[in-house]
Amino acid sequence: MFAQPGVGIGLRAPHYRDFLDQRPKVDWLEVHTENYLNAGSWDAHVLDQLRQDYPISLHGVGLGIGSATGFSEQHLQRVCDTVRRVDPVLVSEHLCWGAVDERHLNDLLPMPLTAAALQLVAERVDRIQQALGRRMLIENVSTYLRFRADTMSEAEFLAALSRRTGCGILLDLNNLYVNQCNHGEDALSALATLSGTCIGEFHLAGHLVTADAVIDNHGDRVAAPVWELYRAALRRFGPIATLIEWDTDIPDIAVLLDEARRASDIVATIVTSPQDEILARSQHQMAAALFDRAAEAGAIGLFNGDAQRVSQRLALYRGNLVATGDKALAAAYPVLQALVGEEFFSALARAFGKQQPSTSGDLNQYGEGFADFLSGFAHVAEYPYFPDMARCEWAIHRAHYAATATPFDPAPLATWTPDQLDQAHCRLHPATQLLASRWAIAELWLAHQPDSATAFPDVLEVPCFALVVRPQWRVSLLPISQAAHAALDLLQQGATLGAAVDAALSIDAGFDLGLHLQQWLQQSVLGAIDP
Repeated sequence: MFAQPGVGIGLRAPHYRDFLDQRPKVDWLEVHTENYLNAGSWDAHVLDQLRQDYPISLHGVGLGIGSATGFSEQHLQRVCDTVRRVDPVLVSEHLCWGAVDERHLNDLLPMPLTAAALQLVAERVDRIQQALGRRMLIENVSTYLRFRADTMSEAEFLAALSRRTGCGILLDLNNLYVNQCNHGEDALSALATLSGTCIGEFHLAGHLVTADAVIDNHGDRVAAPVWELYRAALRRFGPIATLIEWDTDIPDIAVLLDEARRASDIVATIVTSPQDEILARSQHQMAAALFDRAAEAGAIGLFNGDAQRVSQRLALYRGNLVATGDKALAAAYPVLQALVGEEFFSALARAFGKQQPSTSGDLNQYGEGFADFLSGFAHVAEYPYFPDMARCEWAIHRAHYAATATPFDPAPLATWTPDQLDQAHCRLHPATQLLASRWAIAELWLAHQPDSATAFPDVLEVPCFALVVRPQWRVSLLPISQAAHAALDLLQQGATLGAAVDAALSIDAGFDLGLHLQQWLQQSVLGAIDP
């Protein structure tokens, strides 16, 4: 693991006096190794003073570790001497080449991303780490050309290099973005390719957009897309030492410190959040993408792979969500599905799912609000009986899963006096449901049952009263009279049997309590009768 000294800035000569006189508040400093190779220089003297108060990172720009010829053992020795003298918290170099034989180009030139190049660089990194006596970081570089011979991405190259040598990676997020612009590469996919255990440092910097290419000039504030990439990197890798680089058109020290504060603020809001909040946020982002494809952009960065592949595979989960809701609603509302057809019912299910997603791990509870949804859904307005049919089907569906009730023995009722019977309270069986509609929903439901002898109603707008019961564990729908419905409704509300009978008689003077009581007991409508 690497040290994590917060957010630092690159120390440059124009700011020496600011640091020597004021010691501005910053977590750490990074310097280019080649500027401090000479122990007797003014630069080395300044660094000796400042390293007493700031952790120092040495960042090399001149080793050219990928140079097939021209790699300098003498330069490596000078770097090793400087590392021993300064004792930095981090040592890093670039994945590049810069020399051909005796000629040095003094630039960070792109490597071919091939197996042969990987072999060379791995051997070179092993040699350097052995000489240093410590693990080093290798930085991804911005490039304006890619080799035709490339067989892997830069992120894949670095990941393989880290596995082979044990080196760490200095992940320059501005460089990732620059290469995304210049080559059409996917910066988020690069993040997904890398392991968090190998990332030892982040770099943030500004760039310059030109007609020919995006230039990594380190001459401006960090751009908005790079800040977004930083947020994504923090979410993936956690808190990593972060550097603000600025090498051209160097501004007042206050500007760099302001950029460092912004980076620190982002770390505070993303990384220092409790882990359960981070987990919850990622799950909310994924859920939003599944419920609404328009929210997908917020979830793409959570997953491995390029954006197109992630989008395609999120669509698989989105399809599962739709199919699950469709299947659950079809199980609860088979008659409605038969009335509108499977295709239209699936469209209804999707619209309902967006408005009223499942709130329980028990899918048998999903769909309770379907009747109210249909009441306000313009596309079924010409079928005004649909909401009541939905209420009927939901009552039947829930009766399957209602609680059981201990059967009671009706024999003692024969010994009760008329007054006791009149004052008795009846408890309805938990599966019993009462239905009332101005539409012939019971007849319509019965007509859709297998082997039904009930014909489709000729007229739908006919008042209907029905009872959902579950005798012998099988749910049934029984058409009943308005008088019987009124009596059972009052009993369900806690009224006495006498009051219920009075309500029934006010509707039908011929209401026969004894006959209805016998039917109710046979159909397990009643769960108990209490004196």
